[in-house]
Amino acid sequence: HKASRANQSLCCARAHASSTEATYAFSSAQRAACTHQISSARTPPPHRMASKLAGGEVVLDHGTFKANQPPLAPKRKLKIDRKKSDVEWQWAPFTNQAREDGLVLHHWQKKGVEFAEYPYARFNTKLERVTYTDDEYERLLADRHWTRSDTDYLINLCHRLDLRWPVILDRYAPVPPRPLEQLQRRYYHCAHALARDRYRRSRGGRLESEGGVPAYVDQSQALGISSRTRDFDVAYEEKRRRQAHVAYCRTRAEEAEERRLRDELKAVELESRRLKRRARGQPADEPPRRSGLEAARLAANAIAPPKRPQPGQPYLQSSRLKPPEGAQGLSKGMLTKLALVLEELGVPARPIPTKLSCDAYDALRRDIVTLLSLQKLATSKDLELRQMRRAADDQHARAQHAARAAQQHTRAQAYAAPKRTAPQVTRGQVQKRARR
Repeated sequence: HKASRANQSLCCARAHASSTEATYAFSSAQRAACTHQISSARTPPPHRMASKLAGGEVVLDHGTFKANQPPLAPKRKLKIDRKKSDVEWQWAPFTNQAREDGLVLHHWQKKGVEFAEYPYARFNTKLERVTYTDDEYERLLADRHWTRSDTDYLINLCHRLDLRWPVILDRYAPVPPRPLEQLQRRYYHCAHALARDRYRRSRGGRLESEGGVPAYVDQSQALGISSRTRDFDVAYEEKRRRQAHVAYCRTRAEEAEERRLRDELKAVELESRRLKRRARGQPADEPPRRSGLEAARLAANAIAPPKRPQPGQPYLQSSRLKPPEGAQGLSKGMLTKLALVLEELGVPARPIPTKLSCDAYDALRRDIVTLLSLQKLATSKDLELRQMRRAADDQHARAQHAARAAQQHTRAQAYAAPKRTAPQVTRGQVQKRARR
């Protein structure tokens, strides 16, 4: 329909228009016909073709495409020292001794290097099963809170799940359900009792120990026991988990309140130490108090400035990357915070020790130390301001209370004083005054 209308407009333009108007009409009709032909052909432009073919094909030489080629990157000549890169690699098969099916896999390894066994097979540690006889159960493991069937089920579950206690708690099915601490206590008690009894029997009734730790503990680590689980305290473990849960569920407001209380406690401890020194008559031992800006400037200057090489005194550029430990104005807490901020910013622990990178690294550390010092100063000043406001509010409240008490006392005295009665005037005195 669009093509017929375009042809009709073209004929009308040729028949009825003048030379100038006919030329303009012919050009517009021709453009309309060409647009219809292009749209009917549905041939996408080069940029649309590139967007459709970008899923695995690469643009080459101003719009030409070639499939099944890797992405192109800007070419750059790399200087490779062939003498130092003589290590050859080969695609070699290997078997993992941790697998029982004998599956053969392949990986890259240095040519000429052979391993007796797969190096990472040593990480495949398995938990030994805790076994016991009827006599051992009656002598060592009998408990009125645990039946033999529940104990067997727990021991088998711990061996099958490799002492992954959250999973064990989820899979433990016997009724009634038991808390995690009870399961841990039962397993560790059984493992320690059996290992201790068997070690004593093998040694002729003697129980040796090294550094306060029984020797059977070191020989029975495959059972999942250690010196820390020898006397498992259920009450302490329950308290620890409860405190961890409370700390995990804290809100931001509670965390801010805790930080505020800690800051106040630090200020109170600092003030108490000062008062104790003054009471002992030792004011000279107090260090000179500096302003906050001076302390921040001193801490920032603790980062050593860049050295200049001198004849006969060589030094390593990488020595500038070491943390400035023991410098005046930098405490261990400040160094720890500096390391945390650098890690948070994604700065590598040891960048390439060029002069430019070392200068930038020192400047960044100075800025971070200055920022931390100013934050500490702002926190202390904020604490002092809150304390002064609290003291002013208390003083104002006491003044208001005193004024209110004085006002009430004045009113009470006024009510208690005898009332003065007006003198009575007789009729004759009134007339006498009127005559006057």
